Amino acid sequence: MAWRARAAGATTTVTYEGRTRPAYAFDAALRVATLRRSAPPNAANEFSRTQTNRVKFKMTAVASVGEIYGSLARGGKKTRGADATTLGDEWLAPAIANGLIRPIPGAESSAWFARLSPVWRTLVRRDARTGRVSAGGEIYGAPYGFGCAVIAYRKDKLPKGVKPPRDWEDLFDPRLKGLIGMPNAPRLVLSAALKAEGMSANASDIGGADGRVSARVRALRENVKVFDDLQYTQAIACGDCAVVIGPSEDVFSVARRSTLIGLAVPSSGTTLWSDCWVVPTATVANKGGGPSPVLEQWIDYTLQPARVNMRVGLKGGISPLMFDGRGVDGGYARYPNVARPVLGSDDGDMLKGWIPDDSVWSASEFQLPLSDRARAQYVAMSQAIVRR
Repeated sequence: MAWRARAAGATTTVTYEGRTRPAYAFDAALRVATLRRSAPPNAANEFSRTQTNRVKFKMTAVASVGEIYGSLARGGKKTRGADATTLGDEWLAPAIANGLIRPIPGAESSAWFARLSPVWRTLVRRDARTGRVSAGGEIYGAPYGFGCAVIAYRKDKLPKGVKPPRDWEDLFDPRLKGLIGMPNAPRLVLSAALKAEGMSANASDIGGADGRVSARVRALRENVKVFDDLQYTQAIACGDCAVVIGPSEDVFSVARRSTLIGLAVPSSGTTLWSDCWVVPTATVANKGGGPSPVLEQWIDYTLQPARVNMRVGLKGGISPLMFDGRGVDGGYARYPNVARPVLGSDDGDMLKGWIPDDSVWSASEFQLPLSDRARAQYVAMSQAIVRR
């Protein structure tokens, strides 16, 4: 690495990979708590090479987003002293509402924010009180990778006559009773019911306890044998479940170990999730009253076009730079140097890099916080199902 000072004040420039990049010129530390496997294993070393030796960078991996959230809530050691942590987009609302995270300083004027398509800017602009998406809110997250809900099935465990599942509707086949596994995610159950009915996963009115959506929720719950964040993937691995649905990162971790497991992205459109960098509220106690001044450069590094790797498809998550809300093909037009994966003909090659075409992505959506009405309706549905 060659570097030389080019500016007065806090910043200098560093030449790395043939490009001149901004770097911090004075002694500074940056501590990040990241979700395990959500950032490339060489990210810490590569980022350090883009900085001068006066920047001390430490990245700690945490096993789950739930653990990160719990540590933020308790002031636990896994996130103590961190300038930024990973949170999933579905965790933004409770984290904001409970005062665990703060807006990202300087986000609106940053280069990384300017690279994001409107769909991403909307996702992370939140109301300071409720944490819901708000056009007048501030920026609480920096998305750096995303994936989707994926169906996995055991080719040798499907009941006779049941075809490999390809869409949400297939999860409601009564012949799959007691054969489905899911993470402990009631919101995903509702999304599956809504998508099977041809509705948005974020519908503001989902009907009453005797409606079609309620019947779908009840039917899916009857089919599910395992509701557990860890055990549902173990259940398909050992054959206790014939079908599971969950985040792509979870499903791939078990599918790559067995040729008996097939994969499918719901063909009518799936649900999306995103890993985001967030700033803990506890950083107000730092010297200067906020996160490290190097944080903006770390976020910018993770959202550089040069970091985009589409060769592995959904494995490890896709960069938000490639998705504009309509699909990923536009990403190749915006960033022509990004290499396309060697796509197979169908989802049988998903572990080799195959991804769905834009007809699926354009019908997919993030699971946003439910409206007050929809939340009340879902609670009533759940209570009615328990009483039956």
